[in-house]
Order: sequence, then C-alpha cells, then structure tokens
Amino acid sequence: MNNLCVLQLDTKFPRLPGDVACRETFTENIRLVRIKNAYVKNIVSSRPENRQFFRFKAEVCIAKEKIITTSCGFTYYWQNTLNSLTQSEVITSALCCLNEQRKIFDDNQILILTFDEKRIRTVINSRSATPFKGHIGGLTNNDELYKAIINDSDYFSFQLVQKEMSTMLENHLKEKDIKLLILECTNMVPFKKAFKDYFEGKIIDILTLINEKIPGCVRPNFL
Repeated sequence: MNNLCVLQLDTKFPRLPGDVACRETFTENIRLVRIKNAYVKNIVSSRPENRQFFRFKAEVCIAKEKIITTSCGFTYYWQNTLNSLTQSEVITSALCCLNEQRKIFDDNQILILTFDEKRIRTVINSRSATPFKGHIGGLTNNDELYKAIINDSDYFSFQLVQKEMSTMLENHLKEKDIKLLILECTNMVPFKKAFKDYFEGKIIDILTLINEKIPGCVRPNFL
C-alpha cells in the first residue's frame, strides 16, 4: 500500500516536479486522486463550497494511506473536519504548521505566500483562536502563475514565473523582519530556489510537512 494519497483539484494546468500533485516529486509511489468538478473557482474562496467538501470527504473516508493531502491549500478550511473522519493523518495545507510556528515566531516575523491574500486570511482567521496579524502576499492578476491557474491553462513560462516569484518575495521582505516563510500555494513550491536566493530564514511548505511524517518520501532537491 502507498504511504501517501494526494487529492487533486480537477485542473489541467501543469503540475511541475516539486508540486505535490506531480509523481516525480516523490521517491515512492503515491496515489493521486483527481476530485471531479473540484475547480479552482469553487475551492479558492474564503468559504469553499459545501458540495466540494462532500467530494473530498468521500475520498478521505475510503483512503487507507498513512498521510492524505491535497493540491490546494484552501482546503485548510476543512482541515479539522476531514482529519476527524479517518485514522490516517490529513495535511490539507502548509498552513497546518501555523499554530505551532506562532508559538516560536511573532506574527510580524511570518510571511505567507498564497494565490489570494484576502481570501486566505479569512480562511486562516476562521480556524484560529486568535487572528493572524502577520504578513500575507498574494499573486496579482497580471502574474503568469495567476493567469495559468485562474484560466486553467495547459502551459506557462517557468522562467517568467521564477522571475516573478523572486520579485514578489523581494518586495514583501522590504523593511520587514521575516524569519519564517510559509508557501501556502502548492504551485509555488517548484520555484523554491527563487525564494532561497533571497531568503535565508526558515521555509515551510506542504512537502516539508509530508516529509516530516514520511521521512525520505520527497526527493531532496525539492526540500
């Protein structure tokens, strides 16, 4: 039996090596499940649709893998509920680390990078005992990665996205004392090198959380 099950949105945009929904990211076999009709527009919301929840719930209830994860951090909205449905461990998002990391870092030392800043802040605060007052950076409508995701394009320029990611991080680090970077958006993780070039602090993403639970399952060059 596989150790990892990945519940993927119903999308066609490229899932590059380093993406949690790409088999080449891992050193072992994974079970990749596409959730039919789970589109970006239905999930990337401050309150993802209930009918989408039932689709994820159905798969979680039958999964036997040690770890169950998803290809979209906005499913963090359902983290506690999904985790209660199974004996497996559900890690919906890199945001699953946030409560513990807030015990180590002040909010103003944390930067979260995401697809949509306003919506993910609402999701975080709906699941937090105290509001998160730290920094969140989102893509803009003109970003190559944003357009690829929102339009579900079957191609985007790796070089252009890498350049945009570097610029994005550089801008968000200005005049801030950031110690922790959380890559909430799973589609940003393949561009981690661009972030490491500008940031020497701690970086957490969905892959680092999975690899903590299943040591060695993620290829080292993606950590």
